[in-house]
Amino acid sequence: MKKRPGGNSRYVYLYPDGGREKWAFIAVKDGIIVHEESGVFGLRASTTNDDTESEGILRAAQYAASHPANYILVTDSQAMIAKINGTAANATGNPNIAGIKNLLREINDSPAPGSFSLRWERRVSNQFMKRADALCK
Repeated sequence: MKKRPGGNSRYVYLYPDGGREKWAFIAVKDGIIVHEESGVFGLRASTTNDDTESEGILRAAQYAASHPANYILVTDSQAMIAKINGTAANATGNPNIAGIKNLLREINDSPAPGSFSLRWERRVSNQFMKRADALCK
């Protein structure tokens, strides 16, 4: 039997995304959306997709920090994962990266039960990633 995405009850899956001006994320447990959030990042001409993508990840990490559980954040952005892991050369150019790293460390080092990990997945194969993308339109 094939498992549904976000269907493992041991984990809450977070699906962030960013668009031209908006960010979003959804939280999924047992294949059901349990939380969704979105907002406008800013209307500056210099706002980039990395800015909004990282804002979605930051907001998802903030949600995880305030709701202890085991989280897997699933993103279609290999660049964001590289920046968060410190393997991208321009990771310091994005102000959200340090905040994301701090939150992930806080969650994983907390005495409260819970964990946080990152995973890359293609958007076309995931209904929840498509939903987060739609919230950024």
